[in-house]
Amino acid sequence: MRRTIKRMMRAIRKKWPGSARKKRGKAAQLPAGAPDTELTRLLCVSPRPLIDPSKRMIVLFSPKSACTNVVIWFFHQLGHAAAAQDYDRWPHKYRGNVYYKSALYRRAFQHDLSRYFLLRVVRDPFERAVSSFRHVHRLGSADRLIGQVLGRKDIATAGLSFSEFLDFLETCDLARCDGHYRLQRHPLEDRLPVRSLINASTEDLFARLNEVETDLGMPVTDFNKLEWLNNVDRTHSHVAASFDGDTYTHRFDRAVARSGSWPSYDAFLTTEARERIARIYAVDIEAYGAAPTRLGAGRSGPSPFFDATGSSGVFPV
Repeated sequence: MRRTIKRMMRAIRKKWPGSARKKRGKAAQLPAGAPDTELTRLLCVSPRPLIDPSKRMIVLFSPKSACTNVVIWFFHQLGHAAAAQDYDRWPHKYRGNVYYKSALYRRAFQHDLSRYFLLRVVRDPFERAVSSFRHVHRLGSADRLIGQVLGRKDIATAGLSFSEFLDFLETCDLARCDGHYRLQRHPLEDRLPVRSLINASTEDLFARLNEVETDLGMPVTDFNKLEWLNNVDRTHSHVAASFDGDTYTHRFDRAVARSGSWPSYDAFLTTEARERIARIYAVDIEAYGAAPTRLGAGRSGPSPFFDATGSSGVFPV
């Protein structure tokens, strides 16, 4: 399987060598004093894995794949939850500005990390593609790049369709582009065996993290009492809204993307959309599989990591 994935990634780079590419996915500099080895270099590839030396654990995550929940859980287990909350309500700011610069993180590189427990959390590639679409359109973070591909300068005012977003993705170097729509597959997975793989779209993330805690002899987290996580979740989800038109080709304006109401994932995932996403994210599907196609209006099974219920129609963004 690893050989197949490597061949697919080489084909992606050959087909789309530079179009609409952002210079991301490069390795950050090694922490001061860290040995320069293949493994330590892979640990610096973005998104940089989280390392807990006391638990002998490495956590691999991806943006738009329950990453905020995973990072909050990690800091909770690390004993940094209070410090991280005091720094900023958004855990990724502490991760980037404090944790990666900490002595604890630097010391981890002195250990034999090849024996660490590797935890990987992923999301269904189809569902993630829809989430990525809303994210980049809501923030306008890729307007310039998307506009270059589509030959448009009016995305901020005239809107963007999911079909057009897929047009853009088909030109990207998905191993190096913005992390919010980059491939989930991390090169560290070719070097270390994944001991626990959690698909947050098809499994109960919190129950699976509790299993990892038990396996490693860690205190078991009561997620209902993690106030920080619950507060972030309430501001990081949306209410499924009905839509009468063609969700796949309709240009949604930015105000709608920023609102708390948004069509369900399934509304975007037409047969054509799924076929295109299957080609775009073939590497991730080969590595992690995909959730079964959900038929009918709305979602039959919302992702469990946001404590959403079918009756409420509240889904993660």
